[in-house]
Amino acid sequence: MDTIKNKKGPSKTIIDIIQNMIAKIIIIIETRLRLAILEIEEEKTKIIQILLMIGLTVLFITAGFFCLLMVIIFSVSPQFRVLTMLVISFILFLISFLFIFLIFKKSQDSTLLKYTLKELKTDCNILESNN
Repeated sequence: MDTIKNKKGPSKTIIDIIQNMIAKIIIIIETRLRLAILEIEEEKTKIIQILLMIGLTVLFITAGFFCLLMVIIFSVSPQFRVLTMLVISFILFLISFLFIFLIFKKSQDSTLLKYTLKELKTDCNILESNN
């Protein structure tokens, strides 16, 4: 009796193979979903950083325009006051242009789900090579 129970037939072998395949597919899907979630969270932090940098840029541009407006208003004032206002305006404009450059650079570096797509491509290549 024990030999009959321990004996594996062709249907038992096929069922074991299918169960192993399903278990491996579920593990692969779970890993890919975790990787995708991690990458989406990373992109979320990048977007928040970009929005903060845009806010600072708008703040500095506004301050620069305000300083230029003050220069125009006080253009009749003594020479040193105008010179200091011009220097402050110039510095604020440089800071705002620096932030604009950083925003463009940061937004171009953004690649959504790069590693997930790479892993999926690797999986497809492995599946194609097995066939």
